[in-house]
Amino acid sequence: MKGKILGLIFGLVITVSTPMNAAEIKYNFSKGAIYSYTYTQQDVSVAAAPIIAPKKTSDSQKVDFIIKTVGFQDNTFILDIGNQNATFRRYVSPNGSLKGSPAEDRNRLPFFIVFPDGDWKIGTSITQNNEIIAFGKKIPVKWNLTLAKVNSIRNLAEITFETKFGVSDDKFFSRLISYKGKIIFNMAEGVIHQADWSSDYKAKLICKEIAISRNLWSFEKKTTYSLKMTGVEK
Repeated sequence: MKGKILGLIFGLVITVSTPMNAAEIKYNFSKGAIYSYTYTQQDVSVAAAPIIAPKKTSDSQKVDFIIKTVGFQDNTFILDIGNQNATFRRYVSPNGSLKGSPAEDRNRLPFFIVFPDGDWKIGTSITQNNEIIAFGKKIPVKWNLTLAKVNSIRNLAEITFETKFGVSDDKFFSRLISYKGKIIFNMAEGVIHQADWSSDYKAKLICKEIAISRNLWSFEKKTTYSLKMTGVEK
């Protein structure tokens, strides 16, 4: 009997301590549940030109909102997202793909990170191609997501991501846009537990005269974002 108990304990220790090689990351909103979140954003921008001193400005905002699961139909979650000021309806598949957005522009926030179907090997990256409308035209965006690690005891997955925007430059004007961040995903609940990311936008106008280049003006804006779950009602 003692040997069986020791064997059980040894087996449990092996199960808990053995690292996971892969995990399935997917949304799993509970029907009727209300998930509460707080979103914060901090902007810092700097504009500079030869004839003026650099001007620095900053701004911040905080928004509380909820995600309410209205139902699940045809392998799609029906979600109402918003607060007392506005509500958006989204039809989202378990992997995060947007299936519908009635009576409004589907490109508007909120949006969901799209995860790969099936098992995702820890330490590996996936690349997704998309596009956004900015500067009056469509710009290709390449997303790179990595399943960094999984805490099998707490059922939390850490996912890092970064983007590359296909913004073309010319000899007079250059632009750079990038996003980089980390997501903590609660695999037991099937929802994002926390996300922190930042964006960087740089623009510069130059003037080339024969072999001399002069900076006419430059602009840089750094933004940090944070999304935290504050509660859930079922």
